[in-house]
Amino acid sequence: MRRKTTSGFTLIELLVVIAIIAILAAILFPVFAQAREKARGTSCLSNMKQIGTALYMYTQDYDELYPRMDVCLTTPSPLNPNASTGCTNPYGQRMNHYKWPAWLLSYIKNVDIFFCPSRQRDAYAWNVDGEIYNGYSLNLSLTGSMNDYGNPNRTGAFRNSFTGGGLVGIESPAETFIIMEHWFPGVWTYVTPGGSRIQTAYPLATREVWQRALKPNNQVDKRAAPHADGFNLAFVDGHAKWISVDAFLASCPPGSEYIVSSTPNPYPGGMTWTVSAPPQWVRQWPLWGLR
Repeated sequence: MRRKTTSGFTLIELLVVIAIIAILAAILFPVFAQAREKARGTSCLSNMKQIGTALYMYTQDYDELYPRMDVCLTTPSPLNPNASTGCTNPYGQRMNHYKWPAWLLSYIKNVDIFFCPSRQRDAYAWNVDGEIYNGYSLNLSLTGSMNDYGNPNRTGAFRNSFTGGGLVGIESPAETFIIMEHWFPGVWTYVTPGGSRIQTAYPLATREVWQRALKPNNQVDKRAAPHADGFNLAFVDGHAKWISVDAFLASCPPGSEYIVSSTPNPYPGGMTWTVSAPPQWVRQWPLWGLR
């Protein structure tokens, strides 16, 4: 009489297979994560290219000047019509540099382009004020901003750009950035007070400030630079490119070569930092338009 036998895996064989699968997963999962982030970074770069081109097109339609109005609409926010209404608190219908993407909607029909796919959307700013935080940031030192809503004479706190607020004052459009990835809607700016509250906006380009923000304790903050230890910039001429944190910092003047009356520590609570006198610099820093 023949003995009936059955085939199968032993416990040892199963454990070996499971161990191999676990090892492969540990090797491949980071690779998949890097591939996903690479795709998001590419999508972000495409967004920046479209935004940079749209902003350049805007200047061609408006005498080579950048947008910088400050008004209150009678209609809901064009960015998020479902945001709360009002122009005081919250700021749902106010249109100023906090909502600069709305100025480009004639050129970019899709609001989602103004959101970086690697960054967490600020729900309160979006749902209440109709503003985009933690996305893309306008270089206010080049555009200037009115910031005078609510002043009956429309003369309060007008911030003119140190380059004049248009393309004419920018000597190297291909080297000077106009949009960067950032958690504020506007890039940090030094402003100097003037007569009738007329201010001048200068780049808050001080390297030590950006070092603390982007690379605290000499470690890149992934939230600030989510794309392979870097982020994307759009330039005045409309092109966009990725830049590493180290390369960006190297393009920022150190405090010893960019003299301001006071520097924020660790960085501003808002988008502007008032200084008593215009900054002084000793050599060119083209990324910031400093000539």
